[in-house]
Amino acid sequence: MKFLLIKLNHLGDTLLLTPTLRFLAQRFPGAVVDVLVRGGCEVMLQGHPVIRHLVGLGRPKGDRRSWRTAWAENWVAWSALGAERYDYVFALSVSDRACLWSLLSAARHRVINNAYGEWGWRRRFFNQNSNYLWAPQHQVLKDFRTVADCFDAQAQPGPLEFFHHISPAELEQRFPDFPKGSPVAIIHPTSRWRFKQWLPERWAAVAEALQQRYGFRVVFTAGPAAIEAEDVQKILSHLRQPVVNLAGRTTISQMGALLERAQLFLGVDTVAMHLAAAMQTPTVALFGPSSENSWHPWQCPHELVLGDCPCKATRKFVCDSSRIYPCMERITVEAVLGAVERLTQSPEFTSRIQRAER
Repeated sequence: MKFLLIKLNHLGDTLLLTPTLRFLAQRFPGAVVDVLVRGGCEVMLQGHPVIRHLVGLGRPKGDRRSWRTAWAENWVAWSALGAERYDYVFALSVSDRACLWSLLSAARHRVINNAYGEWGWRRRFFNQNSNYLWAPQHQVLKDFRTVADCFDAQAQPGPLEFFHHISPAELEQRFPDFPKGSPVAIIHPTSRWRFKQWLPERWAAVAEALQQRYGFRVVFTAGPAAIEAEDVQKILSHLRQPVVNLAGRTTISQMGALLERAQLFLGVDTVAMHLAAAMQTPTVALFGPSSENSWHPWQCPHELVLGDCPCKATRKFVCDSSRIYPCMERITVEAVLGAVERLTQSPEFTSRIQRAER
């Protein structure tokens, strides 16, 4: 059996595909599984033992890439996948490009989820359809059930998986300032969507409480954008005790390796939160406008802290998206520390501390 999975979304969405990959490997031992992702998202699945070919598709012109570069990347994708004659192709993101590549795959079975009619006229190019009503469920289940339901499988998705392939020695050489021993708490306060962020002075208050009340060594991380590093500096300006600042210094793979070493993660709805879930790091996640039902940390020890958001029910957001949303501002320091308290009392947290001390 040959399978092609098409997922042309962002980094976090790509990682959420991993339970589906594991299902295919378990249901069809020896099957060929290829994956087509949005260019730049390959890092989320690199080294996954189930995948034969992992191909990044040239990004559209709107991503400020030249057509020459985009077509070169499309040619690489065609060279890897064009002659495979797949048995099944699963288009797991709704787009013209996913539709086109499903047709180019020449698969006998071209499968989508069209439960809400979101494929519109493009539906005619597919010959199998999942009607799984995914909207109230986690996004992992949308992909998983679209695939599993084709085979009448009663299986349930497992946890996320991430393979960083970074040795402890390599990690220590690259980040000599990362705390040795335990407990370590990583705070990732930033997002490329600024309205998801929280107030810097409140992050600072949480960081100091982690140090003073729980004895955590605190590490701050952020994405590669300069503005995210600036946001972390605003937090640090409120601190009275030293912390480790790795903002903008880590790759995705290095971030995964650091999270594997940490005993606690705190952050907003972003790819780092999903990485923490993949590494089974106990997580405190702050949610405002995002749907916690769809995007919460998947199958890992976690606590959610929710900011009341009246816009959530209609999904019609009227606030200024260039600044922190009011719903995020409604989250208090006490609510976050309450979540930390509950999580640190859990058996999973105790077990992680014990493993680190061995």
